[in-house]
Amino acid sequence: MSILGSLERLSSVQPVLPSGFAMGSVTLLTGQPKEGVFVEARSESRGYYEEATTDSFGRFRLRGLIPGSSYSIRVVAKDNLRLAAVERASPESVSVDVDEEDISGIGFVVFERPEATILSCHVEGNDIDMLQPHLSVEIRSAVDPSRIESVVPVPLSYHVEVRNLPKGKHFVQLRSGLPSHTHIFESELVEVDLEKQPQIHVGPLKYKTEERHHKQELTPAPVFPLIVGVSVVTVVISMPRLKDLYQSAVGMTSLGSGNTPSRKEPRKTILRKRA
Repeated sequence: MSILGSLERLSSVQPVLPSGFAMGSVTLLTGQPKEGVFVEARSESRGYYEEATTDSFGRFRLRGLIPGSSYSIRVVAKDNLRLAAVERASPESVSVDVDEEDISGIGFVVFERPEATILSCHVEGNDIDMLQPHLSVEIRSAVDPSRIESVVPVPLSYHVEVRNLPKGKHFVQLRSGLPSHTHIFESELVEVDLEKQPQIHVGPLKYKTEERHHKQELTPAPVFPLIVGVSVVTVVISMPRLKDLYQSAVGMTSLGSGNTPSRKEPRKTILRKRA
């Protein structure tokens, strides 16, 4: 084959330009459009691949599909940091043959992966280095406070994370393992709603602690001398009063035994007439 013939053959080959489009939508089972879902078109026989993401209306548009090729279009279960991940889709895939006209009307219904609950918190307080081995975070159900959902010891980082708690309202509170007869421990009670906010951080959880100071009880031995001493002091204080009572009694006896003095009549004034 001559060089001229080869050049003529190459010039007769028309380049294949990607011009095909495939459009569709993704919704939830309720019919609500699902944003942020990844959709891919893959040609296994020719190795072509395109990908798109749904917009706020749940619509996607796959560009650059090669005419004359067959593609399998399906939803890809990728994690999106802004949105809940997709667990599966129905149908699993749609096969299309691309020609010069665009393909539309492809629809998928997706099922979201159940969102795991994450409750995290951190602890702050005085003497936390010494108290850390005795501290734990207790999580109770707000509907039934007697039901304890989880108890997690506070680690050296003072940061606690609990996953897969039941959705709903819960009470979070610090607990101390110190004996109640030696220490007073108080901590605040925090309520969280994992139904409205499945992933939430609480904190800081603060506490107050105080060591109890017990009063020394008096033993029977020192009580008796104390009673005797008080009695002696009372007698000494009352002695002047006894003396006064005695003198009063003696005076009354003397008055009772003597004669009652006669009452003197007042002296009459004599008026004399002048001569």
